[in-house]
Amino acid sequence: MRRLVCGNEHCPRRTFAEQIPALTHRHARRTDALTAQLTDVALFLGGRPGTRLVQRMTIDTCKDTVLRLIRALPLPSSGPVPHLGVDEFAVRRGRTYATILIDMATHRPIDVLADRAAATFASWLRNHPEVRIICRDRAGSYRDGAQTGAPQARQVADAWHLLNNLAQAVERVIGRHRSDLRQPLTSHDDRSDEGPASEGRDRAELDIHGRPRPLVARTRERHQQIHERIERGDSLRAIARDLQLSRGTVNRFARTAEVDELLLAAIHRPTLIDDYRLYLHHRWMEGCTSASALAREIQRLGYRGDVNTVRRHLKPYRNGAIPTTAPLPHLTVRRVTDWIMRRPEHLTDAERKGLDELCERNHVLATTVEYARRLALMVRDRHSEHLALDVWIADVRLDGQQELRTLANGMRRDRAAIQAVLTTTYTSGAVEGNVTRIKLLKRQMYGRANFDLLRRRILLSP
Repeated sequence: MRRLVCGNEHCPRRTFAEQIPALTHRHARRTDALTAQLTDVALFLGGRPGTRLVQRMTIDTCKDTVLRLIRALPLPSSGPVPHLGVDEFAVRRGRTYATILIDMATHRPIDVLADRAAATFASWLRNHPEVRIICRDRAGSYRDGAQTGAPQARQVADAWHLLNNLAQAVERVIGRHRSDLRQPLTSHDDRSDEGPASEGRDRAELDIHGRPRPLVARTRERHQQIHERIERGDSLRAIARDLQLSRGTVNRFARTAEVDELLLAAIHRPTLIDDYRLYLHHRWMEGCTSASALAREIQRLGYRGDVNTVRRHLKPYRNGAIPTTAPLPHLTVRRVTDWIMRRPEHLTDAERKGLDELCERNHVLATTVEYARRLALMVRDRHSEHLALDVWIADVRLDGQQELRTLANGMRRDRAAIQAVLTTTYTSGAVEGNVTRIKLLKRQMYGRANFDLLRRRILLSP
């Protein structure tokens, strides 16, 4: 780079620096290549992490300079957006939420709104009359905003969110009938009542050292005290006050005639290893008796515990108390919900028999299974037969459980968007993927950036 001297003695500038096109600019402290490199680092990592990286590259800068490079970038122009995706994300979880808008053709974010209000979304849609399809979840604010700001657009609810709403309703129904889950399934047990099963129950009342579990002794003592006080004519309120128990606990003990019903829930609480009992039993019977090896195997299957839990589970096996059949599954609300929501052909024979037995015990669960599978089949296979959705809503509102009736009432208000689920292939998968990317950006920024910087990183990040 040449340095030039002015020959005019009256000129206020005596020297001039020659500028090289596409390399330098007047008064610039960095070359264009270095600025572009720092900008890329800023978009990928943010302020402090980006600064630490460039310092390892022997580039002297600070976080404020890196952030100024992000704010100096022009925001991209979206152009026409005929297919729009919308969803919320948490700026501050539980307190502040914003809205992300996605071009469903390119799967790229086109704008970020500062809140999730219907009026804000409607105002944005009025400035984009080219929108024809809106993919969204079942949030009422986006439904109302779309109806107000883009009445010409067709709203499409997301199939996954609809199935998730159905699963939540089914889970609440099963939760109200959890007492039926505490009774062992005869379809999973071919042992006699006085044989190994009763021995297993006796072992369950002992800890890993063979001593009586304090919880079992406390439950038996409380059950006896409460029923003795009831026989004397004491009120439940007085019993709760004297024994320093809640009214709900006293009511639960009073409704239970036999203490074994209470112990069934107390000694069979869910643990991390419950889902892998059957696998461990089969592997032990195959000859694999190493707790460390078995722990590594089930960790690859999703087990999140440590090897000591596996050792405690296998201790009865080492002591010679090997069950002749596979251990009984621990029925939980979520396990039964999973049985109902999965396709029937994907269930094992044991799971299918267990679900059939539960339906025979309780007609409420039977009708819930019928309605849940009817709707799940319509959504998964895109069955849009004439009035199929309307018939399902009418049937559920007629004799379904309260949780399913609440879901049906919400679906009736959002009927057009849900009907579009059954007749189109649009989903909100691209929107959910961008929401996951936003969570990564927020973690990189340590939650300390304001909305302006977060919005720019969402729209400009590659």
